[in-house]
Amino acid sequence: MNNEDNDFILRQIKSFAQGLGYILSKKGNANETVVLFQDGETSLKGYKEELAHCIEENGFSEAMQMLESWRSTRISRAQYEKLFSWLQEKRFEK
Repeated sequence: MNNEDNDFILRQIKSFAQGLGYILSKKGNANETVVLFQDGETSLKGYKEELAHCIEENGFSEAMQMLESWRSTRISRAQYEKLFSWLQEKRFEK
């Protein structure tokens, strides 16, 4: 883990820079709204429930596609990594 991941101010600066970079590089629909949440502000429970439901209804490949679609618009990199690991554990737990 980097020192910047442990420092609150550096995490805030990094998050701001990532958001600004996304906005400046955004192409296509200018009216599209994207909300990015900090890791501490968002529980993974709701995402896990949604992925579990998707697994039951459509299988693991669809759940992976859903997780990938969240990667740049709904969740942070750290959240993505945690959810990806959780999804892999669910896949191989049987």
